[in-house]
Amino acid sequence: MNAILQKISNLKNNSFNTPKSIFFFGLFFAFAVTLKEVNSESYNNFLIILYSTIDFWQGVDPYANWYHLDLKGNPLGVFIYLPLFSILFTPFTIFPAWLGTFLWNFFTYTLFYKSIFNLPKNYNFKDKKFIFFITCLLLFATMLSIQFNPIVAAIFLFSYSALEKKNYFLAILLISISGLTKVYGIIQFSMLLFYPKFWRNAIYSLTTMILLFALPLIRYNLMELLSLLESWKEAIYFHSTRQGNFYSIYRPFFQFDDVIGKYVTLISAIVFLLLIGVLIIKLKEFKSSFSKRAQYLGVLMSWAILFSVGSELHTYVIAMVGYAIWYINSSTSKVDCILLWTNFFLLAVFPIDIIVPTFISKVVLGDLHLGIIVFSVTWFLMVYKTFFYVNKK
Repeated sequence: MNAILQKISNLKNNSFNTPKSIFFFGLFFAFAVTLKEVNSESYNNFLIILYSTIDFWQGVDPYANWYHLDLKGNPLGVFIYLPLFSILFTPFTIFPAWLGTFLWNFFTYTLFYKSIFNLPKNYNFKDKKFIFFITCLLLFATMLSIQFNPIVAAIFLFSYSALEKKNYFLAILLISISGLTKVYGIIQFSMLLFYPKFWRNAIYSLTTMILLFALPLIRYNLMELLSLLESWKEAIYFHSTRQGNFYSIYRPFFQFDDVIGKYVTLISAIVFLLLIGVLIIKLKEFKSSFSKRAQYLGVLMSWAILFSVGSELHTYVIAMVGYAIWYINSSTSKVDCILLWTNFFLLAVFPIDIIVPTFISKVVLGDLHLGIIVFSVTWFLMVYKTFFYVNKK
């Protein structure tokens, strides 16, 4: 009996002690959630980006002329990514839809995993394992819906690692791709302030953005592309009219008066500009501190979701990755620890209906808005400790 107990103990202690074991653990669940969606013919988000990419190459406006149905004959949701996305997604269109869904989720998972285990050497294996496991439930839930969000999170991390490793051109390319597919990532250009040769990198950034922006000209002429972008803008506006249903910091306010919907973009912009203003004032401190730069990345990734007019529970995989980066690089207290695990349970565990009954999560997350409220409190604390607190790490 003692020998059996010892073997069980050894197995427990040796679990997930190598990057390879963690990768295959996640790959198994990536396969499982994808298989579920394929079997139930519910991979609608993949069909949306598949049909939109086909439309793009056929010269059909995927934002204005959208009449596609899912496999059960119901109208599919709208397509809201920029034209560059369709070009990059093209290789996945050559496969049958069900197989493309598997390949897309495997690709998504691998990028997410690699972005964490490719972090700079300042992060040890324990740190990387923490980031992966604190976010993996959100990752798998996001993959269940065949989302792009894990790739957005991965690009944030790949770009950050490239900047820290002084590979500025790669970082700029990745940030540009992120900004010209789902917009979120464009805010990471502000991190160029931390690194040498700012003006040279700014010129690289402008040039790269222009070239990538013009890439759809391989299919459309300039006037057609501008028309396409106008349609995209209208699609985004239509999508944002459901602001009260999104999981942003503004959601609780819509319960009292939806007039705030007229000002949310302005408010978000002002908050971001205030962050940049304080950052410039304290720029010397951030340039010389690895932990401060990492904390800023966490604040940035969390702001992108918390203050977005289109955030959903799935998008919090981006915010939680940033939060985990921030947590590792901060002098944390018991309050920080309580907030960390409260956010984990509210944002990652509660939405899983096989763990928490739907009627409970609907009250906690939907009616009481506790997930958003707690993460909002967390974010403001992150900002305070990043900009106004002496870091002891």
